[in-house]
Amino acid sequence: WYKNSNYFQGANLYSLAAELNSNWGRLSNTLRGTYTYQNDSRETDSQIFPFVDILSTTGVSASAPYTSFGYEPFSFGNLRKVKTYSIIDNLSWTSGKHAWTVGGQFDLSETINGFQRFATSYYVFNTWADFANGRDPRDFAITYSLSKNFAPAYSAFKFAQLSLYGQDEITLNRNFRMTLGLRVDRATYPEVPQIKTHPLVAAMTFAGGVKMNTGLLPSTRLMWSPRMGFNWDLYGDRSLQIRGGTGIFTGKVPFVWIVSQSGDNGMIQITQSFNGLANNVNRPFNPDPAAYRPASVPQAGTIVPGTVTALDPEFKFPQSWKSTLAIDTRLPGGLIGTLEAIFNKDLNTAFFSNPNMASPSALNVAGYPDNRTIYGSTVPTRFINTLNSAGVPTPGGTAAFNPILITNGTKGYYFALTAKVEKPFSKGFYASFAYTKSLAGNMHDGGGDQPQSAWQGTATVNGANTSPLGYTDYVLPDRVVALVSYRKEYLKHLATTISLIYNGGISGRFSYVYGGDFNRDGVSGNDLIYIPTKSDLATMQFASQTVNGVVYDQNAQRTLFENYIGQDKYLRAHRGQYAERNGAQIPWLNRVDVKFMQDIFTKVGKNRNTVQFTVDIFNFGNIINSDWGKFKSINASSILIPTNQNSLVPGGTVVPQFRLATANGDIITKTFRDNVSINSTYSIQFGLRYLFN
Repeated sequence: WYKNSNYFQGANLYSLAAELNSNWGRLSNTLRGTYTYQNDSRETDSQIFPFVDILSTTGVSASAPYTSFGYEPFSFGNLRKVKTYSIIDNLSWTSGKHAWTVGGQFDLSETINGFQRFATSYYVFNTWADFANGRDPRDFAITYSLSKNFAPAYSAFKFAQLSLYGQDEITLNRNFRMTLGLRVDRATYPEVPQIKTHPLVAAMTFAGGVKMNTGLLPSTRLMWSPRMGFNWDLYGDRSLQIRGGTGIFTGKVPFVWIVSQSGDNGMIQITQSFNGLANNVNRPFNPDPAAYRPASVPQAGTIVPGTVTALDPEFKFPQSWKSTLAIDTRLPGGLIGTLEAIFNKDLNTAFFSNPNMASPSALNVAGYPDNRTIYGSTVPTRFINTLNSAGVPTPGGTAAFNPILITNGTKGYYFALTAKVEKPFSKGFYASFAYTKSLAGNMHDGGGDQPQSAWQGTATVNGANTSPLGYTDYVLPDRVVALVSYRKEYLKHLATTISLIYNGGISGRFSYVYGGDFNRDGVSGNDLIYIPTKSDLATMQFASQTVNGVVYDQNAQRTLFENYIGQDKYLRAHRGQYAERNGAQIPWLNRVDVKFMQDIFTKVGKNRNTVQFTVDIFNFGNIINSDWGKFKSINASSILIPTNQNSLVPGGTVVPQFRLATANGDIITKTFRDNVSINSTYSIQFGLRYLFN
């Protein structure tokens, strides 16, 4: 890739807050108002020019770019400006054993968002020769607005939420307190002018008789969130405390979903993608980004973009039932021990689906153990509704249509158990040690900034429309955190603190997937592999390939794959099964950081003023030994590349054929390699602060 194909992402946040505290006898009131303005700019050094991917003729697969250049495909017309106003008022008073708090909160957000993927046009060429000789591209895409003279179109909307809440903290006796609370939220969309019904999409019927209306947002409803908590000091001296709570918590709809429904509904702008050489005849590269744009601005509602997004009108805001139970106790030697359990259960969560997918069929190839379902090999056999090259609904059309419908799911959980021991300050010394074991599952990780990305990015066996509960990729199953610190004051004006912080844990999770579109749902890299047994592997078909001048025939790749499975802990333990989403783990990482603080202090009036100099050494162990504190990178989670998926026939005789992936220019032989970057080295940070108290 070239420098001009990159971009700069700005993050500008401005905030203002004001608070008024009042007391009227036994009543106290807090009124708080806040204003925030988020302006996330996105810029590039490039001139207006198409973006081009030229694919490699060797290596892992035909989807690996050999080179990329041009105007970054997601930066033109990309902006996000969000203004948020919030008013909170809390009224508190006591009455006997009761401490009451009632209040309300009103939030108003005004959002302007621009997202015009492929606005300067996007080309994919199979080879350098195809590009250089003016041949047609393999894929082409472009986005253009429906405003006058194709002027950039931006989504704008307002979101408002009113919340009322109250709680009662009851002191039953000097050792036991209980808190009961209730919160009610009501969200509305006071002004979303660009949420419009696309007449051609509304007329379509999808799987199971489902209809989609891009002009509707979720119905307004009250979301109830009852909660309770307690704290029991068994002996009244804090030597043994039991605390916990349970309740329902309600979240908001991510604004990017509303942006997608307004910006991608085909009523303010159009994105068209043409995949495959047959759909790109007479479309050679042209440096003019508008070369293949319509001559005049089409009328809104006459062209269907390649994808649209819609929230189900009955969609409920995300809700989770959260519970916690903990014990704090004093241990011999002045230690304090804590054991805490947390459990969250999703009540309403988001589920992304493509209702336009036709019913798949089981593979069922005789003698082949993988019987997953696969879709048709052509656009008309894969989708219920298809488009022609002009974006008009046409039976048997060759252009794909991928609508994403956001409905509710109810599966998802999080559990964590933490054990902690700490030694509070004693003559300047402090130490703590904590271990956390976590388990979490969901139906979608929610990666990406578009609903379509969340749907496509979910690794499954039988397609993302049937996403089962799987491991989450953002929860580490094991983590250890330890801290040792010593502070010494001397000479009446000086203090030195030295701290060692240890972090250790599994570095992350990942999924073993095929490096192509094995199930033919139109998405590459989201199909979980079948892990063959030794007898399965003996009959697997591999396509011969040449890597670095070495020919790897079928037998050679069988041997290499057998050896690869043998050195991989996860694959070795799950032979004869489908790989699990995020089932594999990145090895344990140990990191030690050192912090040095030197304080110089004196009293100014009644307050201590301090000049503080700090030195932070991150990944200190790497200074001692260059092999310590190194991250591990995955060589290739897409370990098998299907080569004949379009020839597969459900119930037929054609057996799937693969080739092994390559990594760093060579055929793959092991799971991990050292991450050669600043993430695996030590670094030193210097700081200077002035403290006024």
